[in-house]
Amino acid sequence: MRVLIKNLRGILFTCAAGLALAPSPAIAQESMTLTLPAAEQLALQRHPLLAQSAAQIEEARARARSTGQLPDPQARFGMQNVPVDSLALNRSEMSMVTFGVSQMFPPVGKRALQQQGAEQETAAAQTKDRDLRGRIRHEVHMAWLDFYYQERELAVVRTNYEIADQIVQAARAQYRVGLTQEADVLKAQLERDDLRDREEAIQSARSMAQSRLARLIGMPAATIAVPEELPAPPTVHTDEELMKTLPQHPQVATLDAQIRAAELDLAATRRDYYPEFGVEAMYGYRAARDMGGTKIPDMFSAGMVMSLPLWTAQRQDARAQERQARLLALRYQRDDLLLQLDQEARARYAEYTRTKSRLALVEHTLLPQAEQTVSALLAAYRTGKTDMASVLRARQVGLDYALRLWRLRVDAWIATAELNYLGTTITETSAHEH
Repeated sequence: MRVLIKNLRGILFTCAAGLALAPSPAIAQESMTLTLPAAEQLALQRHPLLAQSAAQIEEARARARSTGQLPDPQARFGMQNVPVDSLALNRSEMSMVTFGVSQMFPPVGKRALQQQGAEQETAAAQTKDRDLRGRIRHEVHMAWLDFYYQERELAVVRTNYEIADQIVQAARAQYRVGLTQEADVLKAQLERDDLRDREEAIQSARSMAQSRLARLIGMPAATIAVPEELPAPPTVHTDEELMKTLPQHPQVATLDAQIRAAELDLAATRRDYYPEFGVEAMYGYRAARDMGGTKIPDMFSAGMVMSLPLWTAQRQDARAQERQARLLALRYQRDDLLLQLDQEARARYAEYTRTKSRLALVEHTLLPQAEQTVSALLAAYRTGKTDMASVLRARQVGLDYALRLWRLRVDAWIATAELNYLGTTITETSAHEH
């Protein structure tokens, strides 16, 4: 028995040790290389604002189904001509219990206008949702590209750290043979160590960009990685094509639907100058009997009621003025939005053109020349034909151009994304959703 207990204890100890050494789910998580299209798709699936937008669309649809319906009929119940001394229904031929129903009808055409206006509000909610999807895609582009740039900047700094280390080794070699001073060695070491500090600053910015992207796509930040290759940017509209598409932008289309809804609301309000009608029917039950004992016949009544909009200054006029002012405000808002989009599109296109021009200059001219200069000066320093200051200056220029190259590549992509968002149309967003 003791042997069995001892063996069980050994088995339990082994299992506990194995569980303790096994990696937890959090530790076992591996980073996933997330492409830009994949990040965009995850954001469109998980972003909470899209669920809110879907609920608002369903709210607008439900409102459209109920708007334009007739008001509920009214039922009536009462007693007429009942003697107050006995409250008996059979003492007088005029006493009766009444049951009735009535139905009101708005002015002709008002319900149809209200129905059409509600449908336009639904269309406005749908175009607003499409604009939201476009803005989310744009925000994902910005976050992903920011994270990507921090990764490339980190890689460039680490590569330059290797170059700086080569310069330090060259300075030490020259110092050992008496061809340079100790100050050159210290200066080279200081430049190399400064890259470490710069790397830590980039790491901090990288973590912030990674967290921003993780928030948009609903994933743990530690599990996100980006590929080394920057995807090819999409085709950009020309400036003339971009200006033509601005009136079809989802933001403008949303205001167009709201303006149409406001026009229909104003037309429906003007119908209030006409009277509304109602019909009613009533059945009267009489319990009294005549002198011969025969029950007196029941009675039936029917009629029509009509409103009299006589004093319109404080009611109909005020409501019509309110709707008219709202309609004008929406039209002015649309005009202002088109001006803003036009101004932003022109500015972004000019920025895009400048960025592409600077990118070509840095990529094909300045950076290759800077890299050749560093190599040449380092070789000259090893033979004692130049000083350490010249080598370090060239190394710093090469680092700046390498970082500028990636900055311009990412900026060109960002400018492309911004131009594509400005050039988004209702048709494009609808096709993208499917």
